Amino acid sequence: MKKTEIILISLAIIALIMRLFDIPSHGALWVLSLSILSIIYFNFGFALFNNLRLRNILKKESYIGISQGRIIGAIGTGLALSLSSIGILFRFQSYPGSKPMLMIGLFGMAIVTITAVIKNRGTTDNFYTNILKRIAIYVPMVIFLLALPTKTWMNWKYPDNPEYVQAVLDAQENPESLELWDKAENEREKMLEERDKEIEE
Repeated sequence: MKKTEIILISLAIIALIMRLFDIPSHGALWVLSLSILSIIYFNFGFALFNNLRLRNILKKESYIGISQGRIIGAIGTGLALSLSSIGILFRFQSYPGSKPMLMIGLFGMAIVTITAVIKNRGTTDNFYTNILKRIAIYVPMVIFLLALPTKTWMNWKYPDNPEYVQAVLDAQENPESLELWDKAENEREKMLEERDKEIEE
């Protein structure tokens, strides 16, 4: 599954580069790669971090030499990374609820980091080192996205559509107002229609 993980992270990076150059379909690639990555972390984190092959996860002998603590640690790491992946996806797609997900994911990664550093002392086992490497990739991204003001992010993402940006910001300030969310959706549809016209021309 490590190869799958690397491929999905690479696709997410490619999608981000596509966004920087305003290449179409970056959103679909971004959603696909991070969604699948989140599912893998959530459902198969215990296997991924313990270097178990997917076809062997139901075999008892595969768990010989793997302590209960390592299984629990791998599950906890999987949950933290899964939530962080979805939080990053929601933030990039400007979906509501991204900040709570990122904050919970960051909190989970902090607990995992402290535990891994303590457990990693005086051991040659690379289990905790591999976990720390993954967390080192996610933590800076999560902190950056949490620190980045929504307005700055939206203005960067949609520089040619200030009406849509303002509509989304208004809706996020009043999340219970269906009228404001409808307005944001209408502005989004207008924006997409204009882009379609530009592509056709």
